[in-house]
Amino acid sequence: MALPTSSETERTVYLRNIVATAENVIDWPRLTDDDLLLFARIIHMYSSIDFLLRMTVEIMDEAGMLAPEWKGKTPKLNMYKLNRAIQSAEIWNDGQLFAFASIEEHRRVRNLVAHFIARRFPSENAYLFMTKSAADFEQVYGTSAPTGTMLYGVTDADQLAGIVPILKGLLSWLSKLPKDLSTPMSKHEDT
Repeated sequence: MALPTSSETERTVYLRNIVATAENVIDWPRLTDDDLLLFARIIHMYSSIDFLLRMTVEIMDEAGMLAPEWKGKTPKLNMYKLNRAIQSAEIWNDGQLFAFASIEEHRRVRNLVAHFIARRFPSENAYLFMTKSAADFEQVYGTSAPTGTMLYGVTDADQLAGIVPILKGLLSWLSKLPKDLSTPMSKHEDT
């Protein structure tokens, strides 16, 4: 599972220092209804994005638009490989390729809100995400997790909420692709 890349800011260092000196973070405040709504929104938007990506790749595969190594393999691809298959077509401009890269980058946040336990900081508008997944720990640190440790991440609540408009824009753009790709171009249209 792809996890968010660490972005070192004064704020995240400050938040991590709070966690490092805290006891019983599992007892920190639980998520509010608004927090849960935000998390659900992110997760559901990615369900929609994934559905549209699968529709898009199906159309492209059927039309022979993908690089030969992807032909006929798309129904069984995970989302990372599916995105690569879509990008293998030589029809995308730099802005569209950037949009596909953004989808994959923000998917990491979706994985965080969907698979980690979350708590609110007691005195900050921020979240603490925690997991005991040995596989995730090894992915981040390249070694097995010592007994009694957890993998955790911190994020500012406003920063997390800030990806929703980005996801809405990506979803709006992506929702047009299946129709655009399945509409034949006339011989007289400029390409």
